[in-house]
Amino acid sequence: MATAEHEAEIAASAAALQDLGPGYDQALAEGLVERSGAEIDERIAAEIDNRVAAEVDSRILAQLDRYAGCRHQRRRARRMTRAERRAIRAERADRSGRQSIMLALGSMLVALSVTAIVLKGSPGLAAIMLMALIWVVVGIINVAYAVLKHPNHGSG
Repeated sequence: MATAEHEAEIAASAAALQDLGPGYDQALAEGLVERSGAEIDERIAAEIDNRVAAEVDSRILAQLDRYAGCRHQRRRARRMTRAERRAIRAERADRSGRQSIMLALGSMLVALSVTAIVLKGSPGLAAIMLMALIWVVVGIINVAYAVLKHPNHGSG
């Protein structure tokens, strides 16, 4: 109740006391105290309920934030490490792929040049054997490079 209502109730109790006389003063006082006490009890109960609800809500929210935050951070960390690993692998594969292509093209260019020189000079059996040896060496170099560069390519 508002303060004006309290004052009006007290004034009404005082007027009733004057009208009824001194024999009813105890009963009027008890009634006034009972109504005021009930209102005070309601206010206290409402305040306790509000505080308890606010405390429970804040604890629940803190627990949810902590749980969701941890889970969110773990997921994010896993995604980041996965993404980083993928990026590193892609970068290495890209670099390795370029290196492999450059080695293959370079070695074939050298082998073609040497083949042309050998065949132009003397196109006999020895020249053909030398040309075959050059191409076998180029092939071995390229295969060895690929195997050493990607040793676990089949298991990855």
